[in-house]
Parts: sequence; structure tokens; C-alpha cells
Amino acid sequence: MFNCYKMVTKITAAALLAAFMASCPVMAEESMESADEAVSSIGAGWNLGNTLDSYGTWINASAGEYAAYETAWNNPLTTKAMIDSVRDQGFNAIRIPVTWSQHIDGSGHVDAGWMNRVKEVVDYAYDDGMYVILNVHHDTGEGGGDKVSWIFADGSTYQQTGDRYAGLWTEIAEKFKDYGERLLFEGYNEIMDRNNTWNAPSDPSSYPAVDSYAQLFVDTVRATGGNNSSRNLIVNTYVSSVDQNVLNNFSVPSDPSEGHLICEVHCYHPWGFTGTSQSVNWTPVHNDFTDADRSEIDGIMNSLKSFSDSKGLPVIIGEYGAEFKNNEDQIVSYAGYFVDAAGSRGIKCFYWDNGDYKTSGEGGYAIFDRSSLTWKTAIAGAIVSAAAPYTDESGDTDQVPSPAETEETTAVSSETSVTETVETGTSAEVTNPPEDVPEDGETAVSLVPFIVIDVILVAGAAVSVVVYLRKKSAIDRNSK
Repeated sequence: MFNCYKMVTKITAAALLAAFMASCPVMAEESMESADEAVSSIGAGWNLGNTLDSYGTWINASAGEYAAYETAWNNPLTTKAMIDSVRDQGFNAIRIPVTWSQHIDGSGHVDAGWMNRVKEVVDYAYDDGMYVILNVHHDTGEGGGDKVSWIFADGSTYQQTGDRYAGLWTEIAEKFKDYGERLLFEGYNEIMDRNNTWNAPSDPSSYPAVDSYAQLFVDTVRATGGNNSSRNLIVNTYVSSVDQNVLNNFSVPSDPSEGHLICEVHCYHPWGFTGTSQSVNWTPVHNDFTDADRSEIDGIMNSLKSFSDSKGLPVIIGEYGAEFKNNEDQIVSYAGYFVDAAGSRGIKCFYWDNGDYKTSGEGGYAIFDRSSLTWKTAIAGAIVSAAAPYTDESGDTDQVPSPAETEETTAVSSETSVTETVETGTSAEVTNPPEDVPEDGETAVSLVPFIVIDVILVAGAAVSVVVYLRKKSAIDRNSK
């Protein structure tokens, strides 16, 4: 009988362990929506321009003084109230351009304080339930002068900077890997050749260089694992151009996660209306939104739709907009027509707002005065209304708790933000709940009764087996 009892004891222990493990919560990788689903769910988009993307070798900032960079181009520090206002105006997506160049040390590491400030601003929008695009901005673009660009559509430059680029995206991806599907990464902004050539490169050898950066971006982010294994990633054309030659030479990076790539372009056509008021010799400059302008927009959208179909990728327009030229009513017509023309072809748009808010005179793309939280409501309303018919709101975009609440540790307290630290000179550090603790502890608490019940049932079964064996032993002895 000793062996029988020993056997029952082992079985009981194993059963108890199995019951406990089965009752414990399992933290699994999120099921991320596809690129098509994300683009379908995006409605009206807006850019936080000329803010975290600002740069300048002339900026005089002491160590850790990030406000000097964020406000260098005459915009105020970004606040939660600003982003709440963007959401309340009807936008459900925001693009946050970031220039990293002046915040990377000699070893290739991003300054922790700058990374935390970027995270804080991302959280403003993510916590509001918005789709968020985070990118690498003026690290690409024109070179020379006071520029800080170091990523160019040039083969030799790629050989020299590939490791630094991969290191940058590794750190960004690791910082945000636990965020859900509403956070998208954009590998680079307007990557161009060494000759600062717009529209199309001066030499076709630039296309393979763009392809190399795109592939390195995808490979680097995917290698960090977690939600980044299937996060939707955005790759741009050469200088984000809609030029037909550029579209024809675009190559789709290989990706182990099928259906999670998006292509981005920028479109400020028709430039005679959207751009400068100064005369140029290649297009008629005008303040009225004309039928010819509508025709040009339609032609571009048709081209982008064909491009999207041929490449098998959804397309977004990461930047569009019109300079104010005492013609707000015409910009209303333009913005509504542009977004509708794009949306009807499955293309979503992000208005370029550089913060230069004008109601008289000329210049500036801003439709939102961030200091007074005042909107050009007619333009914003036209954008939101035009986007609405093409927005799929059936998807569940709130399935992932805010990483601001689940990240294990952060240098930015929920009570003392980076913004407040800059203004007051104080600092704070908090420890948040570990990533494997469900929000508010609800799920963990709800499992306790099930664990107790499992233990009681298994223990009861074990006792029954022991009683049975003892009775059987007694019967056997009496029968002898």
C-alpha cells in the first residue's frame, strides 16, 4: 500500500500544479491589424509639424534642456490639451515628426531624456485613442548649410551610416515595442540624393539606396520582436514624391510579416495654389482653387491608386496642405476636395500643420493656433467631413492598454512630466506596474476563485482515491 499512496501523492501534486498553471494568465503577443485594416480605420490625419522635428546647430541648449529644440521654430511646448483639441476637432490620426540627429551621442545612442519626451508626446495622442505615426524626419532631406541630415539616397552614404541607422531604429523600436496596433513606424521622411534633387533623383542609382534603407528599417524593427514582429511599418518613395518615374522605381521591401507594410508619399500639388505667392516660371501662381486644380488632383490620385494596386500596398499621403494667402474660403474647398479625392480611392491624408497660424497677410500652413487652442474650423471641418465616408470605425482600436500604464519603469512621472521638469528644473522617477500585471489588477483578481475551485476539486478527487484504496485493502485482508 505504501507504493499506492506514493503514487497518489505524485498524481495529486502534478494535478495541483497543472490546475494552477492552467489558471494563470498568459501574456501573449498582440494580434495586430493588417496595413489595409489600419488605413481603412484612419480618418482625418494631422501633423504636429515644426516641433519635435525642429533642429539647428545654432540652438543653445544646456544638457537635458529639450524645450529649446522643441520650441526652436517658434512653436510652444506640446501639451496634452493641444492633442486633446486635435482629437476633439474630429481627427483620429496624428503624425509626429521627430528629428533625432542632435540627440544621438558619439556611441550612436539616443539621449534618454529626449526619448522620454518623444514618448510623452506619443502617449498624449495614443491615450486619446488616435492612430499615431512616429518617424525619423529631418535626419533625411536636404544637406548643407545648417542642415543636420545624415541619411541620403546614396550608396556610399548607406555604407557609412547603415549601422547608425539600424541602431537608431533598434532603440526606438525597443522603447515602443509594447504599444498596440495604433502606433505605426515611418522609416524616413523625405530621403533625397546628395544633390538635394526634388521630385526625382538626378541619378537612378539613388533608387537602390532608398531600397537599402527601407529593407534595413523593416529588418531592424522586426528583429526587436514583441508587437514589432507584426507592427504596421511605413516606407516612403524617393523624397516622398508622387512623380511617376519615382513610383515606377519603388521597390517593396521583403517582410516576414505579410500584409503589414504601407507606402507614404507627400503631395503639395497643385503648387501654383498650395505654395508660394511669388511668381515662378513653371506654374501659374493663383489664390483661387480652380477646375484645373481639381483635374490635377484627380490625375495624381488615379496614379496613386494604380500604384497601390500594382504594388499590393495601401498608400497614405503623409503631408499635404496650402499656404494661407488671404484665401481661407478657397483652402476650405481645396482641402475638402483633396481628402475626398484621396479617400474615394482608399488613400488617407495627414494635413501638414507647421504651427505658423495666420488670419491675415500671407504664409503659414497652420489651421490650429496651439497657444490659444483656436482652430480654423471651416478648414478642419471640411477635412473631417470629407474623410468620414471612407473611415471604417468598426475595428476595435482599444484592445491594448496604454503602454504609459504598463511600462515597467520610466523617467517621466505621470505627475511630473518632461514639460514640467523643463519648466521647474525638478525631476521625478516612478515605478509603474510590471508589464505582466493586467490593468487595475482586475484580471488577476478574477482568476483567484477559479484557482481555489481547481485546488479543492483535485484535492477531493485525491482523497476519494485514498479512501477507496484503504477500503479495498481492508476487504482484501478480511477475505483471507
